[in-house]
Amino acid sequence: MSQTGTLVSEKIEEKEYDIIYVGGGPGGFAGALKSASLGQSVALIEADLMGGTCVNWGCIPNKSLLASTEAYLNAKDGADYGVEINGDVALNFIKSMNRKNEIVSKLRGGVTFMLQNAGVSIYKGKAKLVGERKVKIESGQDQGKVLIGKNVVIATGSSPSRPPIKGIEGKNVINSQILLAMEEPPKSLIIAGAGPEGLELGTFLSACGVKVTVVEMMPHILPLEDTDIANALQDALSDEFKNIEFHVGAKVLEIKDSDGLKEVVADVGNGKTESYKAEYVMMSIGRIPNTANLGLEELGVEFNRRFIKVDKHMKTNLPWLYAVGDVAGGGLAHVALVQGPIAALNAAGKEALYDDKALPRSVYTYEEVASVGLTEEQAKNKGISFKIARSFMAANGRALSLGKTHGFIKIIIDQNNKIIGATMLGPYASEVIQEIAAAITFGATADQLATVIHGHPTISEVIIDALNAGAK
Repeated sequence: MSQTGTLVSEKIEEKEYDIIYVGGGPGGFAGALKSASLGQSVALIEADLMGGTCVNWGCIPNKSLLASTEAYLNAKDGADYGVEINGDVALNFIKSMNRKNEIVSKLRGGVTFMLQNAGVSIYKGKAKLVGERKVKIESGQDQGKVLIGKNVVIATGSSPSRPPIKGIEGKNVINSQILLAMEEPPKSLIIAGAGPEGLELGTFLSACGVKVTVVEMMPHILPLEDTDIANALQDALSDEFKNIEFHVGAKVLEIKDSDGLKEVVADVGNGKTESYKAEYVMMSIGRIPNTANLGLEELGVEFNRRFIKVDKHMKTNLPWLYAVGDVAGGGLAHVALVQGPIAALNAAGKEALYDDKALPRSVYTYEEVASVGLTEEQAKNKGISFKIARSFMAANGRALSLGKTHGFIKIIIDQNNKIIGATMLGPYASEVIQEIAAAITFGATADQLATVIHGHPTISEVIIDALNAGAK
């Protein structure tokens, strides 16, 4: 030691890899598996649970709970289908949560197994870029280790946002991650934000008997989706669940305590406010990318607003650094699942480009909503001349047999008769929309898609029915 008491030298363990992934969510683990398949030496650093938000607190747990919801609804309505059930039918919150936890655990373990089986070196801890091609693990199990990579991929995902609302830090104001860890259901819940997360969890909780109030600042639920589809979904949810209510055009101003409950005060326009009360408030107003304390600013990495700026190769302004998923503006798990391998290919000297013109989006509630390409509103805003082909679930034999006839499909067709978008509400919408995604990807016209033979009876026949009816 020197006279000042500082260390003259510090032994730091360093290890070199062809590529390092920071983050073990969809983008990180998909990219790491691709890099390993290309024969590269790969390291992956994860600060928390393998699989990221999607596996642990988002896509998978929500869909597991919605599977329980569907089973309950089928049993509850069994008499309509000739199924006689003696006794009451109820959705058990605790058992549904336990089932969800088992599924999440299995999938998380499966991701870890695949990475280990592929030869990926897994490190645990929070990482930071400390120099060109250098990543230091600053906390956690592998704290102090420094990894050197020919290339580095940032895939750290996102976290629930905490907008500057008065009272948001108070007791019983939670996010979805806290809700998914609850051991008993709330008696009542206000959900601030009517996006996919809020509606999916709201559906499950309503089925459990929880009084749910959904508050959305925009004019309709699912504000990024087609207005007609969003309004039809709201009607479907209101018809099925009498204990869920919606308030749109209501901007949350304040959250406060009131008679042992939480009170949400919202601006509803024209100088008026409304108040809603519940035991808990769940904030579901977007997410923020996990880019803080990564050392990006020190290295001069370019940002586009909150996101890391990347090109179609997923490369940043530094030749050795890539970013994928939420930190690069992705926002959806399947975007990260695609972008991770694209970064892997480019880092290995191959050519791969990301193209989002046929990016599907799905919402899984009592009825599914799915979209791809442009919505009607987006096509109008872009000044595109288009027509719309429609078909309704009420005329679809498969939908009738399932007893789910609220929905419809809208297919957007441009002046060259090419399909540029579609949105759908109905059974298996998340699966059916993939056909439209393929059509957009390969530049198919409406006439070409109309020649595809569809099995009968299937939900996908709504596509052919819409196209055969003609666009207007």
